[in-house]
Amino acid sequence: MALRKKKVYKFSDEVMAKDAIISLIFGGLGFISIIFVVVMGIVLKGAVPFEISAFLLVAAIMAVTGLIFALLSLGDSDGGVLSKRTSFILSLIDIAILVVLYIV
Repeated sequence: MALRKKKVYKFSDEVMAKDAIISLIFGGLGFISIIFVVVMGIVLKGAVPFEISAFLLVAAIMAVTGLIFALLSLGDSDGGVLSKRTSFILSLIDIAILVVLYIV
């Protein structure tokens, strides 16, 4: 007779890890900055001033910082798994879009 492993449930008081929240904020602001620069590039037909294109540098810094906080939240035992994964994926999407914009 095979022994069944008991499922271990872990309950946490926090709904989301603090690092995941910070990562989601940075990832969301970075994504909004990227969309803003792309839309302004389309509207201005490529003649984007330096001040607007500097938002891409800000978005890159936010994406990398968000990725660092997402990795820290993955290692943390508090909070839900969905917010941790979402923050990680959002930061990776930001970085991937920035790499594609750099190549193109």
